[in-house]
Amino acid sequence: MPKLKVLLIILSLVLIAAGVAQAQTAASIAGKVTDRQGASVAGATVELIDPSTNQARTQETASDGQYLFPSVPPGSYKITVTKQGFRQSVISSLKVDVGKSHTADVNLEVGDVSAVVEVTTSGVELQKLDATVGNVIGGEALKLMPSLTRDATALILLQPMVTPRSNDEGTGGQVAGARSDQNTFQIDGGDATSNTEGNGAYNSGFVGEPRAMVPTPQESLEEFRVATNNQNAAFGRSAGGQVNMVTKRGTNDLHGSVYWYHQNDNLNANSWSRNRLGQKDPELKDNRYGFTLGGPIIKDKTFIFGHYEGRRFPQTGERVRLVPTDTLRQGILRFRDAAGNIVNYNLATSTQCAGGTCDPRGVGISPVIRSIYNLM
Repeated sequence: MPKLKVLLIILSLVLIAAGVAQAQTAASIAGKVTDRQGASVAGATVELIDPSTNQARTQETASDGQYLFPSVPPGSYKITVTKQGFRQSVISSLKVDVGKSHTADVNLEVGDVSAVVEVTTSGVELQKLDATVGNVIGGEALKLMPSLTRDATALILLQPMVTPRSNDEGTGGQVAGARSDQNTFQIDGGDATSNTEGNGAYNSGFVGEPRAMVPTPQESLEEFRVATNNQNAAFGRSAGGQVNMVTKRGTNDLHGSVYWYHQNDNLNANSWSRNRLGQKDPELKDNRYGFTLGGPIIKDKTFIFGHYEGRRFPQTGERVRLVPTDTLRQGILRFRDAAGNIVNYNLATSTQCAGGTCDPRGVGISPVIRSIYNLM
């Protein structure tokens, strides 16, 4: 029993921490309920329903008709507003994006509460609650966006006001003129930014785009957002971009995927320099594979989602090293004189060194050094 209690306490703390972290990345929905004359309707019941899990949250409008749902995970939601003496108003589908503040004002009509007025939305919502500028990528688009490493943080290079990657200089990912180590990465509200160099470069050999400290496969995320300007106080801690990522979650429907991404040197062209030297393209086989699976444990109450990814990456690489020539292995040094002629200095027999004989012992190159040279 004591062990069970300890386990339950630890599990509760983990769930609380996860809920707090999720709240920092989640969105919010706010609005005002009015009648046909524009007067505020106090005491109206506003219900927010997630159709994928059938979970509902309820608020009552304040005296000024305002209501607020904080910490709303990304997804598509249904809003119903009821008040005695008015027809029920329904917003059948409201798309909520990660880290954004959404407005859903409702106008009630006088009538029987059993009557329903359905409100439809279209176009792009005008953001009135904060001035943050940024793009959201989610759903199928997130999985299909091009990324060599299949890591979602690489998509930061596709956003406006972001410096593209330079292979020659190993740079890229600077947002709105800030340094690449001034970006912040958050996963489900938890800070995943490297506190050492700020851009995860130690994980990539300081080559490529900035990234989080932990892998973020595109197949594991529900939504990905990069805020490039005017970040609000919820995420502002650095001068660069704010990258918010939310992982997928379980729903009442059993869903999953299986994937495999393959790169092969036989499908790539050889480089110009190797073609010139008559060298083959080095061996490279890169396989990324995995699966996702999510669904209900207890319908409408408890859900689970899991993701696994593996990688097999056998490869060969080019290395340039200076190795001793055949004459140096024999203890013969070769230099050009002032006239450009090559002069040989045999360390064992030459008398052209300062003071006469280069090696009075007549040994020349050290036997230890010779044995090392023979290994090269």
